Amino acid sequence: MATLFESHISLTIAVIIALGAASQWVAWRARLPAILPLLTTGFVVGPILGWIRPDEMVPSGLLYPAIALAVGLILFEGGLTLRIPEVKEIRTVVLRLVTVGALVTWFGGTLAAYLLTDLSLPLSFLFGALIIVTGPTVIGPLLRIVRPQARVANVLKWEGIIIDAIGAMVAVLVFEFVLIDNRDQAFGQTILLFLQFILFGTVTGVLGGLALAGLLRIRAVPDYLINVVALAAVFMVFSIASALGPESGLLAVVLMGIIVGNSGVPNINDLLSFKEDLTILFINVLFIVLAANIELDAFVGVLTVSGLSLLAVVMLVLRPLDIFVSTWRTQLQANEKLYLSWIGPRGIVAASVSSLFAARLGEAGFEGAQTLVSLVFLVIVGTVLLNSITARPLGRLLRVADPDPQGLLILGAHAAARKIAGFLQREGIQVLLADTNWSNVAEARSEGLGAYYGSLLSDRSDDELRLGGIGRLLALTSNDEANALTALKYARDFGSQDVYQLESGREASERNRLGDESRGRVVFHRGVPYRELARLVEGGEIVKTEVKEHFGFESLTEEYGSEVLPMFVINGKSIRVLVKDGPVPEPGSSVVSLVPRETTSGSA
Repeated sequence: MATLFESHISLTIAVIIALGAASQWVAWRARLPAILPLLTTGFVVGPILGWIRPDEMVPSGLLYPAIALAVGLILFEGGLTLRIPEVKEIRTVVLRLVTVGALVTWFGGTLAAYLLTDLSLPLSFLFGALIIVTGPTVIGPLLRIVRPQARVANVLKWEGIIIDAIGAMVAVLVFEFVLIDNRDQAFGQTILLFLQFILFGTVTGVLGGLALAGLLRIRAVPDYLINVVALAAVFMVFSIASALGPESGLLAVVLMGIIVGNSGVPNINDLLSFKEDLTILFINVLFIVLAANIELDAFVGVLTVSGLSLLAVVMLVLRPLDIFVSTWRTQLQANEKLYLSWIGPRGIVAASVSSLFAARLGEAGFEGAQTLVSLVFLVIVGTVLLNSITARPLGRLLRVADPDPQGLLILGAHAAARKIAGFLQREGIQVLLADTNWSNVAEARSEGLGAYYGSLLSDRSDDELRLGGIGRLLALTSNDEANALTALKYARDFGSQDVYQLESGREASERNRLGDESRGRVVFHRGVPYRELARLVEGGEIVKTEVKEHFGFESLTEEYGSEVLPMFVINGKSIRVLVKDGPVPEPGSSVVSLVPRETTSGSA
């Protein structure tokens, strides 16, 4: 089998891509970060079975530059999603985490590796630098599973994005220092490399970002070429910066992404969608290739008491110390700090950069290069595995993840959805609107409602949405298929019993009717399609009626007329969405209904 793959490189590439897609599907079904099945697959087909050995099939002169370009694109995509106004909300904590916290992890990791393993001091110093980064490619799936409170989610998300570039920079500087350690004036040369990293990375990244953003803003590039031009620009900026200064391309592409993402370019959604698809593809290939490249003996060699002790120190000592030092005298509560202290998975940057360094260290004659990579992979696998298993129950135990979230995610920010959301928000119910129409989103925000601009079906929304406290979906658009697809997607997060959509506006024929298994529950007691809902909202008001003994919906009909539309039941801060032909509310609660405006005069 190994001979077959070695003689057919195209078959190897196809198999890796297919295995990556299968691993992503397994992760989706098992509700796990994709890194776990990807690394497992890489280990199995690489060091265990020996079917795929990337370093033997592809010359290192081609393999590692390709890996570097892929990492550059991943970092650019991370920068592209970084919105400066959102960072400002948590800037103090994030700033400390990526500076003081990074130093704590760096020096603590160095000391632990030197004392607990056979790594030399220079390689221990490099190990400490490599484990600084966490990873948005791992944090994102965890946040989707746990849905913690907004403040905790924001800290984890933005720490993961920013620390990637900073951690990579520190690792590069330490790596270069290690290589010139035996030369005269090594410290001075390292400072020079640092200045080159900052200068060339900043200049090329800023110029490249401004140029690309300018071209997109003035629409100098036709729509069908935007993605190709952007991809070419990213690779050019990365390569030029790296040629001018060692690994400066990492900083350049992050800055380039931040500038483009915050410049208000008109095609940003299409660009992000394209970059997301490429990023997923590259992540699939990278993790499998990097794991397949690990030497089995070296990895088994770190599965010892000393290696596992190092992992324990990273997770149980360094991460908590990092968090508590960085959050000293901030508004974060003790339970939030404890949760952040446990969640610190490492991701693609640690894996790829350590593998890149291992090849050059081996060429330079450093012993222990493979041990270094194996220890980094041990930390990656250990942190991701343990965090994935425990993130949700720990979140509920520490009360940073609501076990019974009452908030509603509403698909559609049109006038009817805004009116419903506004009433619920005044009742103390958390709401978040989502729409692909910018005018609707802008209007919702002007009314003081939380609103997300983009498609809930995109991968980008998975990373950007803040779903802490939200446990239900209400799909209220005029597009029945979009409502159904969104309901199916969020049924995995909220449960099929808590995803709702409007009644179809089509004639109920077998040809065009969606089956019950392909849609959410029909929302509101008297199921209505979009047009009727819009008409009722335009000519009606939303009222709350207290439920008395022997209540029936006919009571509402008698008071407000036959067009009354019961929508929700509120009991304190709890809410229940009424469904078509569902049960009547219990006494002591209140019914929220949409009623004709002329019937509200003098009534509740």
